[in-house]
Amino acid sequence: MEFKTLRLTTKNLGELEIRQVPKEVAKELIVKNHYSNKWNNAGFGLYNFGFYRPGTDNCIGVAVYGYTMHPKARLFTHPNPDAIMLELNRMWISDELGKNAESLLIAHSLKQLPKLDKNIVAVQSFADGRLGCGTIYKASNFQYYGSHETVFARNKRTGEINHQMNTTRMDSKSIYIRNNVAYILGDLEFFKVDTYRYIFPLCKRFKSKFQQKPYPPYKKGSMAITMDKNKALIKERLIKFITDL
Repeated sequence: MEFKTLRLTTKNLGELEIRQVPKEVAKELIVKNHYSNKWNNAGFGLYNFGFYRPGTDNCIGVAVYGYTMHPKARLFTHPNPDAIMLELNRMWISDELGKNAESLLIAHSLKQLPKLDKNIVAVQSFADGRLGCGTIYKASNFQYYGSHETVFARNKRTGEINHQMNTTRMDSKSIYIRNNVAYILGDLEFFKVDTYRYIFPLCKRFKSKFQQKPYPPYKKGSMAITMDKNKALIKERLIKFITDL
């Protein structure tokens, strides 16, 4: 089904249109404006929806939907063998609209997904504990499925933040080299945050394999930690990877 522009008249936000946003445009907006400044993988941006003022082509907010980190992992059950769960990978709203626009864009874009692909039966998203525990998802009627700790590494020289798994993954030599050279040089500082899982079912037959829980109490922040890694092993791998380049 082809997506048609949605025209909205709102009390506080004025006249708005919701249109599909090209992947390249969505990526540019996220990298420039999202707090992470990252577009993490090729699975991002399968469907992108944005706010526009009528008669303009300036996107002032975008919601990015794509595949989950491990799309083949069966995190749910559904009678349709082709059923998939997408992830709300990124969202950015211009300051001219404010945070109240987030729930509006989420609500309208969620309704469009099963129209564009009948196999989409749910949407998952994660709230980063550095910003809070996911109040926007509660407001948007997502179901809460618990939290886990996520460890990040911040490069003290560049300010870049990466998931700590980038210091251990062996499938990408360039990622391993960049992050572990920084670790050996003492440029990385580690911290952990709570990551909150939310899911919005789009079909009554969707059943998550996680246990639904009451919404969490408000919490925000991160905690510095020390990571003691095997530097001898890291150096050995770095030498091998660099030699192989």
